[in-house]
Amino acid sequence: MSKKKYEALVIFSAAVRDDGLEAAVGRFADELKALGAEIESTEALGRRTFARTLAKRDAGLYAKVRFDAEPSAIAKMRERFRLYEDTFRIQFRTRNLRVEAAKAKDDARRAAYLASVEAKAAAAAAAAESAAEPAGEPAL
Repeated sequence: MSKKKYEALVIFSAAVRDDGLEAAVGRFADELKALGAEIESTEALGRRTFARTLAKRDAGLYAKVRFDAEPSAIAKMRERFRLYEDTFRIQFRTRNLRVEAAKAKDDARRAAYLASVEAKAAAAAAAAESAAEPAGEPAL
């Protein structure tokens, strides 16, 4: 079977400190590699408060991991991470590459627009500054 692209949203329990989030994400990625996944990227999203209390907890540390794996490995991953005390919740989802490509194209278009607006503003400021300067020496 061929590998699919996945994204995992991991919520670590409060037992993991803010400064230990990167290490926890690294351990999570190492476990994914041990199960045959190829890690594409990891992103620590930080502490977030839950909308309501879940299992007597009001906040968690969030992280996102993008990886490629066999579809059959996802069930093994769920079983393995269920045993860890560090992980509060894990959500696996397949990634839609067309949506990601459209978002990337939109982000590039937005960045180009903002750069052109900034360039026009800088040119207008330079023109206003040069118009405000006197042409010759000041008269006494």
